[in-house]
Amino acid sequence: MTVDNKTSGQLEKFGYSQDLNRVLSLSSLIYYGLAYLVPLTIFTTYGLVSNMTHGMLSLAYLVATVAMAFTAFSYNHMVKAFPIAGSAYSYAHRSISPYVGFMSGWVILLDYMLLPMINYLVAALFIVEALPGLPNWAWILIFIVLVTVVNYFGIQVTSWANSLLIWVQVVFVLALMFFIIKWISAGGGAGTFFDWSAFFNSTEFNKPDMGWKVIFGGASILALSFLGFDAVSTVSEEAHNPEVNVGRAIIITCIGAGLFFIVITYFTQLAWPTGWNEFKSVDTGAYELISKVAGSFMGYFFTAAYVLGCMASAIASQSSASRILFGMGRDGILPKKFFAYLHPKYKTPTRNIFLIAVISLAALVLSLSTAASLINFGALIGFVMVNISVISHYFIRNKQRGGRNLIRYLLLPAAGALICLVIWFNLDIKSKELGLTWTVVGLIYLAITTKFFKKLPPEMDFNS
Repeated sequence: MTVDNKTSGQLEKFGYSQDLNRVLSLSSLIYYGLAYLVPLTIFTTYGLVSNMTHGMLSLAYLVATVAMAFTAFSYNHMVKAFPIAGSAYSYAHRSISPYVGFMSGWVILLDYMLLPMINYLVAALFIVEALPGLPNWAWILIFIVLVTVVNYFGIQVTSWANSLLIWVQVVFVLALMFFIIKWISAGGGAGTFFDWSAFFNSTEFNKPDMGWKVIFGGASILALSFLGFDAVSTVSEEAHNPEVNVGRAIIITCIGAGLFFIVITYFTQLAWPTGWNEFKSVDTGAYELISKVAGSFMGYFFTAAYVLGCMASAIASQSSASRILFGMGRDGILPKKFFAYLHPKYKTPTRNIFLIAVISLAALVLSLSTAASLINFGALIGFVMVNISVISHYFIRNKQRGGRNLIRYLLLPAAGALICLVIWFNLDIKSKELGLTWTVVGLIYLAITTKFFKKLPPEMDFNS
C-alpha cells in the first residue's frame, strides 16, 4: 500500500493512523458518488414532477441543482479542514461540539444505513416484473448477499463494481437519446431541437395555479435525487490527496449530475411536449415516454439498467454507512471493539458491513414509503449540519471573515442550510415523525453514555 506522507501526517494530527487503504483516484471518487446517486433516478420522479410543473421539469432541475450546489461547496470546505472518515459526524464533532457531532452522525445514519434497503426493495419490484419466476423476498436476499460480498473484499473491488454499473446506465441513456433524436428528427414531438418552451413555458407558467411556487415545490422533490454526492466524503481516508480530490469529486458529482438531469429532461420534453398532461399515470410516466419513442425493448433495457443502478447505489451506500460507523467507533462514540474493527487483509470495516446487511433484511417487512421517509429526513438534516459546520469552523473559530471569506464561509453556507431546512419542512409528516423518533432514541443514548451530559464524549483536538 502506498501512503501519502503528507496525508498520513494530517491523520496523525487528528489522533488517527492510516489504517484504510488509499486506492481511490479522483475518477474513482466521482464514480463512487454517481453510483450512490444513481443517474437513472431521473426517471423515478419524471412523471410526477413533469405533471406538477406542466412540463417545466428541466427548469425545476436547474433550481434544484443550484440549491444543492451550496451544500456541495460546503462539503468541499470541510473535507479540506478534516480529510477523515465520518462525513457530517466528523465535521460537526470537530467544528461545533462532540454532542452535536454525535447527533449529526446519528441522524445522517438514517440515510446511509437505510439506502441499501431502499435499493433492494426497488430493484426487487422492477426485476419481478421482468422475471416473475422468483418472489420479491428471494431477490432481496440475493441482492443483499451480492452487495455484501463486493464490499467485504475492499474499496478497490467496490470501485470497480461501481464503475461498471455506472457505465451500464450511461449506455442506456445514450441509447435513449439516440431514439429521442431519431424521433424528433422524423417530426415527432416538438419537431425541433431548439424550443425555449421545453425549458420555460410562459403560457403554462402564468396560469393561476402555476408560477415559481410550483417550480420550487418541484425542485424540493428533485433535490432528493441528488442524495449521494455527499457520500464521497465518507471515503476520505481511502482517497489519494483527499484535501483536493474529495472536494472536487463532490462538486463534480453534484453539478455534473444536475447538468445531466437538465439536458436529458429538456430532450424528453421535446420528445413529448404534452406528455405531462397525457400520462395514464404519473408513476409510469417514464415507461410511457420510453415506450412511445423507443419501443418495448428499451423498456426492458431500462428495467435492467435501473436494477443495476440500484445495485451500484446499494454497494456505495453500504460502504459509506460502514465508514460512518467506523469513524464513530474509532472515536469511542460507539463500542470501539466492534465498530472500529478492520479486516486485517482487506482493510474494510467488515463487522459494520455485515451489520448493514442485517439491517437491510428489514426490506422483507418494511414498505418503500416508510424507508424513503427516513432517508430524506436524515440526509437533509446532515446537509444542514455540514453547512453550519463551515460557519462554525471557518467564520467563528478561525475568524476568516475578511473580503470574500464573508461570502464563502458565512453567506453561502447559511444559504445552503436555509435551503435544506425549507426542503426538510416540506417533507411529509410521516417522515418527520419517524425521523424525530430516531433522533430522540439517539439523544437518549447520548445522555446515558455521557451520564446525562456531565462528561464529554471522547476528547477531540479542536486546534487541528
